[in-house]
Amino acid sequence: MFRISRERPWPPAIDLATVRETLIYMRDDARAVPGLENVAQSLDAAIRDVDAAEAKLTPVSYSPIASRFLPARLRTTP
Repeated sequence: MFRISRERPWPPAIDLATVRETLIYMRDDARAVPGLENVAQSLDAAIRDVDAAEAKLTPVSYSPIASRFLPARLRTTP
């Protein structure tokens, strides 16, 4: 059985480049629609936040050595 250590849980794997591209696509669409200027500005702020988060991100190695494999529990029948 495979178990992730609760002492050092893995962070979720998020592809920030894909998030940025999606937000840019949405922002460009919002700019083209009258009345959604504030939405486009909010998406600009989100894109800046993604850029800042990516700058702080440290590479994570998903090494199989960090995993623990535990023996399966044997079932006992009553």
